[in-house]
Amino acid sequence: MADLSAVAPAPPARWSRGWFAVGVASTIFAANIAWSWVQFAGGSLQGADFVSFYAAVKLYLQSGASHLYDADLQFHYQNQVTRMWPGHFTLLPYIHPPFYTILIAPLGTLDFHTAYLVLAVCNLLLVGASIVALSQANRWNRASTMLAAIVTMAFFPVWVVVFQGQSDFLILFALSLAYYFWTRNQAGWAGFFAGLAIVKPQMVLVIPLLFLARRSWPAILGFGIAAGGLVVVSLAFFNVSVWGDYLRVVGPWAVGGTHNFPITGQSAYSLRGLLEGAPGGRPGALLLLAVVLVLVFATIGWKAPGSALDLGFAVAASVVLSPYINIHDLALLVVPGFALAGLAHSRDLVRPRLGWAVLAFSYLAIEFSTRLGPSLGAIGAIILALYLASERLSIGPQPLELGEIIWSGPQPRRVVVLPAYHAEKTVRGVVSRIPRDEVDRILLVDDAGSDRTAEVALELGIDVIRHPRNLGYGGNQKTCYANALLMGAEVVVMLHPDGQYDPRLVPALCRAIEEGRGDVALGSRWLDLDPAKSGMPRWKRIGNRILTGAENQVLGLGLSEYHTGYRAYSRRFLETVPYAQNANDFVFDTQILVQAAKFGFKIAEIPAEGRYFEDMSSIGFRTSTVYGLKTLAALVAYLGNRAGLPCRWLVSSAPPVRERRGAPV
Repeated sequence: MADLSAVAPAPPARWSRGWFAVGVASTIFAANIAWSWVQFAGGSLQGADFVSFYAAVKLYLQSGASHLYDADLQFHYQNQVTRMWPGHFTLLPYIHPPFYTILIAPLGTLDFHTAYLVLAVCNLLLVGASIVALSQANRWNRASTMLAAIVTMAFFPVWVVVFQGQSDFLILFALSLAYYFWTRNQAGWAGFFAGLAIVKPQMVLVIPLLFLARRSWPAILGFGIAAGGLVVVSLAFFNVSVWGDYLRVVGPWAVGGTHNFPITGQSAYSLRGLLEGAPGGRPGALLLLAVVLVLVFATIGWKAPGSALDLGFAVAASVVLSPYINIHDLALLVVPGFALAGLAHSRDLVRPRLGWAVLAFSYLAIEFSTRLGPSLGAIGAIILALYLASERLSIGPQPLELGEIIWSGPQPRRVVVLPAYHAEKTVRGVVSRIPRDEVDRILLVDDAGSDRTAEVALELGIDVIRHPRNLGYGGNQKTCYANALLMGAEVVVMLHPDGQYDPRLVPALCRAIEEGRGDVALGSRWLDLDPAKSGMPRWKRIGNRILTGAENQVLGLGLSEYHTGYRAYSRRFLETVPYAQNANDFVFDTQILVQAAKFGFKIAEIPAEGRYFEDMSSIGFRTSTVYGLKTLAALVAYLGNRAGLPCRWLVSSAPPVRERRGAPV
């Protein structure tokens, strides 16, 4: 979990950074070795956690399985190991599941020190195999793998696992294989090996949620086979009552701890440890953890192309949200560390430089948490998980497969639509300024206004439709687009008939679509322009900037403005997006751009200066406020849809996959 930016051939500058990382990691590695040797040689490190494991298997072999989770009997066997050692030892209850007892039972046939060394060697082999599996998953070469090995072995929690005789490397190896197969799109095997990681169920909380959120049925089946298989195998050695004893011990303790083994010291390196010190105490912390778990589920359910980021984030989130965790458990962050390093090196992240910085900070925060306090380690793990979550949410949706539009022959058919309401005073001037030789049809839809807008439009010789009742701004547009398509339009331009926008820009909007710059073209009042000079009110400018910033953050389109009424759409765009499901009011304009983002359409912008005067049909402050709130609600609906919630206006009809060569005559 350190800067691996030099893991592939690169310019000298990148190699120098790589050698710097090697030097730092090697120094930390050497320091850890020296510290560990002093502790071991001095006799003060005796595999503190391994004492409980060894005593448990001794209890199992000598007293039978029915007493395995008897705390008093566990401490009796632990005292037999520690009574000859100098100093005071904290005795820990054995809370691993029954099948882990079967796995380590052979160690009970050896004396304590021999069993301890055997487990240490097995742990080193497991971490080595994990490094190889993770490096192979990232497709790193030998030099890259060696650098990764040095950085990993310099990670302090790794040595805590080895010298405390913990079980984390068995989980790490299983998760490493799950990561390998997940990146190879072999979901069944990924789920199977993830299921083997339930040696510590609290450390893999989010993994099955990932498979459910991604609707990866092979992974779910594999996970169930592996986890269920471990339980079934254990029943050959333990009866069902032992599992009942295990759940009765672990369940209440994980929530509140016990007198002999309080939870507080066992959650210091997680989000729970930080939250329990806040107002609300333990109940408040557990409630917030449940809320965060829901947010994590929404994050991993984000509809986007799958990648190594999925499993990396799921492991990091599992560690952070674990109800009880100690520093040795942070060794599992090696998996998201490899995922982040691999993605950052291949530049498959939105913010790769920030990724390197987060990786380095998390590594060092955890490395020095034993000297500066466990909260620092918890913060390092949380920041790593938050960064992976932000990258996960930054991935755009899978775009629709759309054929390339190649124009040949006659000019594409252009139709200008005018959604009108009380535009009698302005429509004549607007229509007269439309370059008539550049468009094929002009359609005005009068939304049941009480003035002579429709009559004036008929006098001008353009097509007119009059609604028998008022349908609203969005409802008017629905009529405009449906009838423009019936007219054979290949490009539809929406122009307000109130004179706010310059009609002479119609050809430029059409060309933006016909030249392939986008299936949507917007006339932006902010693109290299200052709307204040055109008379846009200050409160409108502020609202426009706030909403545009929010929309860019959520939709990731990077537009200068979302709230212009000067727009052009391609035929295939209008045939694809379910605009008929949109609202009938002003938020229609927001929803149709959200649909563009959802289905992966490109959007082009051209400068379009707006005009503000007495007769223009601008909406007032109150209506604008309602519009702003509905815009934010549309963004929330989009976020919910990306996380798997249904939204009818974000479900496309059958998209066209075709090439259009030429246009109807």
